Amino acid sequence: MSLLESVKLAGAVLAAACCSGCFTLDVGRLDSTGDENLLVTNYGWYLFNWIPLASGNASKRHWTPWVLFRDDVTMDKVQRRFIDYARDHGKVPTEMSYHNYESILFEVPGSNFKIPIPYLFTYREIQLSGVLK
Repeated sequence: MSLLESVKLAGAVLAAACCSGCFTLDVGRLDSTGDENLLVTNYGWYLFNWIPLASGNASKRHWTPWVLFRDDVTMDKVQRRFIDYARDHGKVPTEMSYHNYESILFEVPGSNFKIPIPYLFTYREIQLSGVLK
């Protein structure tokens, strides 16, 4: 493999890693009450704001952290993982809140630079948080 081909391959892998989605489930403890605080987040990229390209894998049992061409950035899937975590740990979710973010301009991953091509590549993110008692 030539040097140019190696650079192209490394660039393609880097671009795929930067543009893939991510699903996270973060747990913290409130100092004041000792209750757990759970935050579930998922985001992904879409073509024309309709065709899912890559998103975080919201499945409970998965072997890749992301999925291609499947829409896992939905409140239903995020809420299911939140409730499953609470049930698995014998907790009751309270004080739940959510946040949706959607960008129709293409943002270069890792920067605040936006390319003014609306609806070509769009970004969606859903966060759900709550206290587990």
